[in-house]
Amino acid sequence: MLKGITIFLVLLFFLFQNVYSEIVNIGIYHTDKITSFIFLTEQGSYSVFTEKGKLLDIDNSEVLELKYVNNQIVITSLDVDYGCFKKVNFIGTSAQNSFKIKTPDSKKINSYEDNLIVNLHDYYNYIQLINNIDLDNYVAGVVESEVGKNPPAEYFKLQAIICRTYALKNINRHQSEGFSLCDKVHCQAYNHQPKSLLIKEAAKTTHGIVIVDSDINLIIATFYSNCGGETANVEEVWRQKVYYLRAIKDTFCLHENNSVWTKEIPKITWLKYLEKYNSSNISLDYDCSTEYFQLYREQYYMKDNIKIPFVDIRNDFKLKSAQFDIIPNGNNVILKGKGFGHGVGLCQEGAMRMAKEGHSYIEILHFYYEDVHMINLESLDFFKSDF
Repeated sequence: MLKGITIFLVLLFFLFQNVYSEIVNIGIYHTDKITSFIFLTEQGSYSVFTEKGKLLDIDNSEVLELKYVNNQIVITSLDVDYGCFKKVNFIGTSAQNSFKIKTPDSKKINSYEDNLIVNLHDYYNYIQLINNIDLDNYVAGVVESEVGKNPPAEYFKLQAIICRTYALKNINRHQSEGFSLCDKVHCQAYNHQPKSLLIKEAAKTTHGIVIVDSDINLIIATFYSNCGGETANVEEVWRQKVYYLRAIKDTFCLHENNSVWTKEIPKITWLKYLEKYNSSNISLDYDCSTEYFQLYREQYYMKDNIKIPFVDIRNDFKLKSAQFDIIPNGNNVILKGKGFGHGVGLCQEGAMRMAKEGHSYIEILHFYYEDVHMINLESLDFFKSDF
């Protein structure tokens, strides 16, 4: 019976593998107050539409400037003034389309794929830019922005699936602002079109694949740089307890770049910080012991009637992680830590090491996320339907 179900799932996977397609709207330059920018066609060609209809067709020989003026978008080229508009859409008309954007405040020219929507911001005097883009193209851009171009190809496949799952799980995060996700780490870092062909291929190879839990719901696909040898239970960092985000021992990341760190602060600064949480009437003495060791990934600093969540200490002192020991050093204390990030879910440097050692992206996935499943998006409704 189990073998029959497995074959059925595989058939469904391949049946829908080449059918699924999705377009997402990503707010780019999200935290910048853009009042003007240059648009250049990089690949393909574009038709420019406004609220008044089609304005013109352009290719890479045309350079347009769009500028905010008196609550309107003014479009000009080197020799033509095209007028003032409320909305402008750049729609790609070739098989492959990409464009470049240059803003006055940036020395870089960023490249993006597919389409661009230009709106007037509802509340402030600047322009809103939205990259209307194929989901796989967006996923590839996120993967390169999040992890760079150096990891092995097998890891790129895993990260593509995680980024796709995370994006669709949070697809309405910026709905009130008129787009799906932003380009910052608030959603997922998305800096530009990827340059790595391996990353683009990984996104296409894993087209439509997402991670679901035992109820066939998209998982909370959290990831971070390095766990320091032990991941965290999700409820130790956030309130919600989830069965597949459990603490595990991870030896793969122990010798990677972000496995250890130190930070030295004045002892008096540390004692004044502790004093804010002191529940007793006894003031802390400058000569008292400041030594503290985490025997495992502890949730709270607890000493001398003081109880502080380690995640709060991490945030207050801008530390790389909440997993650290406290070692006195004369008039200072040294915070000697492990890992980089919140520690919940996938440890990126550990996963990269696993990929380098020959583990498949499926094996790596199940190492970090307990009892989850990979499934094609098109089959989600099928499994959720009642028989």
